[in-house]
Amino acid sequence: MTDASQFISKRAQSRKSSHFANVPSDQPPAGFKPHPKPLLLSYGTPNDGFFPIDSIDVNLVAFPFEHQSKKGHVIGHGGESKANGHAKEYKSNSVHISRHTDTPNLLDLSRGLQYAPVPGLEPLLEFTKEFISKTHKPAYDGWNSILSTGASDGLNKACDAILDPGDVVLVEEFTFSPFLKFVNNVGGVPVPVKINLSNDSDGLDFDYLENLLTNWSKEHPNLPKPKALYTISTGQNPTGFTQTVEFRHKVYKLAEEHNFVIIEDDPYGYLTLPKYDPSRFSSNNKVDPADLENNLTIEEYLSDHLTPSYLELDTTGRVIRVETFSKLFAPGLRLGFVIAHAKVVDAIRNYAEVANRGASGLSQTVVNNVVRDQLGGLDGWLNWILRMRATYSHRKDLLLHSIYQSEAFKKGLVDVIDPKAGMFVTFKVKFLDPAEGKITSDDVISTMKQLLWKIISHGVLVVPGYNMTVDQKFSLERSNFFRLCYAPLDNDEDIIESGKRLTDAVLEFHDNGNKF
Repeated sequence: MTDASQFISKRAQSRKSSHFANVPSDQPPAGFKPHPKPLLLSYGTPNDGFFPIDSIDVNLVAFPFEHQSKKGHVIGHGGESKANGHAKEYKSNSVHISRHTDTPNLLDLSRGLQYAPVPGLEPLLEFTKEFISKTHKPAYDGWNSILSTGASDGLNKACDAILDPGDVVLVEEFTFSPFLKFVNNVGGVPVPVKINLSNDSDGLDFDYLENLLTNWSKEHPNLPKPKALYTISTGQNPTGFTQTVEFRHKVYKLAEEHNFVIIEDDPYGYLTLPKYDPSRFSSNNKVDPADLENNLTIEEYLSDHLTPSYLELDTTGRVIRVETFSKLFAPGLRLGFVIAHAKVVDAIRNYAEVANRGASGLSQTVVNNVVRDQLGGLDGWLNWILRMRATYSHRKDLLLHSIYQSEAFKKGLVDVIDPKAGMFVTFKVKFLDPAEGKITSDDVISTMKQLLWKIISHGVLVVPGYNMTVDQKFSLERSNFFRLCYAPLDNDEDIIESGKRLTDAVLEFHDNGNKF
């Protein structure tokens, strides 16, 4: 197996883990025996008796948008779950978090409100390992997990762990743009890789990537060969593409041949989505709520619907997988985790000691106890994911249906990519395609900006593709799309209305000669 220490940046290698209140690091004198009940006069940790909170009650919903269904709204998920064909009533549940607990895998406030170990509180840290072992277990043994304050923190720490000044990281040309700041922060050099925007694409253009690596010295004579590839491999942000297993095998083989790390960012991968099915919609464009329930078992989901991670292909410790609880639990908790080779995790931990000292103890306590105490542990968490998946699937189909029914779509002015996972739809404006010969590539951005103003005037906010580029000039001819997200809207009616307003704006813009 490859020695993962070769991937660690010089800056990260120079850090050593230490704390001023630790016992001496040198060997104890002969005959020394530690006291069985030491009294702490060292650590500046206030006794839990000082904490003003005695307990916390967390009230849970049984399925997404339950609060709206109680008000009589149709929200894309009924008050029942059809597990194995049998309807089951859900009732409200609550989790009580007390000052102290004797239950080993639960966290109490004496620990949750206290300074926590930098890698994370042990019960939740162990859960992340159990979760990955069931969903995306690495193909080698020497891996580990560390908690982060969300995916962005995990990505920033991954960059610090492996990138030295001048190191090159390959990035999908349209991407989660904050990642570029993390690269710049450590002096790295981001280089865009073309995305194939055809509807049945894997996203990342493999032929372009392979040719780029093979001819690197000719294409970039003044840059070292890439140290890493950053990819959002499932439900890509902003395009929504998902790479197939076969595609991932080919990319991983390139990583071995050219010796680079794969930073796999996967905030959306568990939200797998079935293909849009127009037969689910009635003549009045409504969906029968009975069709919206999750009918998958956990085993079916894991074996047939969850796309394998690069971790599962990794035999050489070159994959860093960044996960988050933001999309499956709540983003305001600022909680995620990183799975990587133990040496990479050690480097991340050492950086955390000089950066943010790890994730919020209270956030860890809430997530851990909800999952373990009320949801029932690993399978309960997976069942919650399945309910989230069913709701996202419904929302995606509503938005697509609204667009497909529009005059703009029927006239061939727009097209959409039906995502296989996540929360984003690529909305392509076909009459701006330079291949059509109607607008030159130099005019794409200026025309798209005018169209964006038209869309805003119709009461819809979207993200233009050119705002999420690594290099806007590099991606100029492929920037004729908007990212649509079906996550934030309140209800079915708003999702349908958003699609109508969007396509009406495009049609009006087109009829006005591609002008506002």
